[in-house]
Amino acid sequence: MVNPARGLAEQFVHQSPTTLLAFGIALSLVDFLSLYAAAAKEGVLHVSQGIGLLNNFGLFSTIIGNAVFLYVAKKYYVSVCSISTSKAVANTAVIETSLSRLTAMIKMHRKHQFLIYLLVTIGALFWLSNVGFHVIGNPEVRWGHKVFDSPDHPLTFVASRLHNLYTWLIIMPLVGHVFIYSSIQLRQAITIASRGGALTYDLLNPDKRGGFVFVDKANIAFNVVVALVYIQVTMHVETFAKMNTEHLIAYIALTALLVGINRMFLGGIYGTIKTLRLESLNEVKDKVYMNDKMSFEILKYCYERRISASSIVNFMVNPGAIVISGIVKMWPVILKTFTGA
Repeated sequence: MVNPARGLAEQFVHQSPTTLLAFGIALSLVDFLSLYAAAAKEGVLHVSQGIGLLNNFGLFSTIIGNAVFLYVAKKYYVSVCSISTSKAVANTAVIETSLSRLTAMIKMHRKHQFLIYLLVTIGALFWLSNVGFHVIGNPEVRWGHKVFDSPDHPLTFVASRLHNLYTWLIIMPLVGHVFIYSSIQLRQAITIASRGGALTYDLLNPDKRGGFVFVDKANIAFNVVVALVYIQVTMHVETFAKMNTEHLIAYIALTALLVGINRMFLGGIYGTIKTLRLESLNEVKDKVYMNDKMSFEILKYCYERRISASSIVNFMVNPGAIVISGIVKMWPVILKTFTGA
């Protein structure tokens, strides 16, 4: 029997970001239409002195998030894997093991299934808690007003529970799974390459980031997820008179997890990049000083005013600077020619 989680993970790895975006939008559209059809049939698109479907901004933010989360997660994974084509890595052989392990992790091979099962279990507990509050408790007392998906409206109740099932047991666990393992292996690859002397900051790289633009792209994808989670938390808080505790705890935990990943992994990676950049600048400085003391003074001026690496490099390779430097060096010959001395 095929493991559904592994099957989804395999598709995630093999499909393009655009395909995953289309897939996410399609499922979110089906999700919304099923909720809308159920709410319209039961007359709870708006609820007097309560929250109808069209007043539930937290729900809408979740639907939108579900539409793009797989796309953003794939962009993060692709950005991490693109280290293999970066000019910053002089010898890609040293990181092949880390990248192969990353693919195995995302596909949930063998021991790498534990994390996704842990995240799914946590999501299931929150889902069961939410169902319990609706079935056993009093939703009106729980959230401070009437809600459109109470058991009094069975169609919307079922549609809303299916929405939460899709969100908490599929989307959120998979996104967390991808981000955690990708971050771990990116840090591992950077560390191994750096220790092996295979990592350099290429000052003349067209990406203007020394060959590390893939880290910036990963960071952007990461922060998009953080922003979406923050929006969802805010919208759920604004929707209900009394906050849905399981929503709040789940989203705060996810936010803390994402911020922790940023600090532990991306923060350390940017520290390594900064060190490599300074080493490359110092190497350029030493070479310039040995060949042209005037250029050294100009470079020193740039250092003192904290001009960016790209500004220094642009000046050094600027044709005008090269011509002026040549004139200065050839000035004695030029003067002798014109004076006839």
